[in-house]
Amino acid sequence: MGITVIGSLNYDLVTYTDRIPEAGETFKANSFETHTGGKGLNQTVAISKLKQVDADYKIQMVGNVGKDAFGEQLLGYLNKNNVDTSNVGTYSDVSTGVATILVEEKKSGQNRILITEGANGKTTYTDDELAKIFNNDDNDTNHMVVFQHEIPDPVSIMKWFNQYKDNYKIVYNPSPFHPLQKNDWSLFDVLVVNEIESLQIIKNIYPQNYVDKVETDIANDFIGAYSKLCEELQKNVMNPSKAAIVIITLGSQGVLFSSADDQDVQYLPAIKVEKVVDTTGAGDTFLGGVVTQLYQGNTLKQAIEFSTFASSLTIQTPGAAESIPHYPDVITSLGVNTK
Repeated sequence: MGITVIGSLNYDLVTYTDRIPEAGETFKANSFETHTGGKGLNQTVAISKLKQVDADYKIQMVGNVGKDAFGEQLLGYLNKNNVDTSNVGTYSDVSTGVATILVEEKKSGQNRILITEGANGKTTYTDDELAKIFNNDDNDTNHMVVFQHEIPDPVSIMKWFNQYKDNYKIVYNPSPFHPLQKNDWSLFDVLVVNEIESLQIIKNIYPQNYVDKVETDIANDFIGAYSKLCEELQKNVMNPSKAAIVIITLGSQGVLFSSADDQDVQYLPAIKVEKVVDTTGAGDTFLGGVVTQLYQGNTLKQAIEFSTFASSLTIQTPGAAESIPHYPDVITSLGVNTK
């Protein structure tokens, strides 16, 4: 039993600047830092850090790094955060994935990210390889698997789980966005997207006249339009035989969510933060909180509340994985006894 993240591991090279230089321009930045990163690693660390202190289950990372100093540091960081890395491969013929991040400090910490996939491009698996990784938990009725889209083909892996491990709960964060076949959007139990990604899904599978209407509605009533979009994804895109949870994060506008158990779309406003330092790890922190809370048996609403507080702490600290708070920090901020 436990939670497995199958995804990317990157080494982040972060430059803080007042503004982004124009084409051909050299501009003096404010500072430079390096951090562990990759959406897969960030979400794995978030899940581990936000796990209830006395909870007894394993957090596992599945992915690949290069046989280089960056890879060694990433593995060391995962191990330091109590993550099982026995299924993280090391390749000598390709470098560890790298993310180059520009953070505009005078624009509320807004970030721009360039990714070089490196060893993440090796994160593909045959049926036999997946069976070997998950061969010791045939009787496991409580396992969650988390995917993003910084690896080549997460859909094929999700299809394997649907065929051979259909008791597993699958969480998908389609970032960066890639178009899928319409039926593939029903492969998972939990869909976590931001407002841009939710609209990209609609553009992927719906006719243009419907997309035009949605975009017009968003311009006229942001929260109301995205509430309808959340309902549409939950009822008509997700698989009704699964948990069919849809969560749409709206940045400073809050979050919308719905599920098969309660199809009414609910809304939770964002936490007001006095000073935003860096938004890089906010989404991964939010997802990690949702996963741990759902796995530990809390309601969807409780999971959203917990995760909203967790991500509000993240954006007040620089870095990605390093900025993710620990479970007790979030509980202190919440001021309530949440599992």
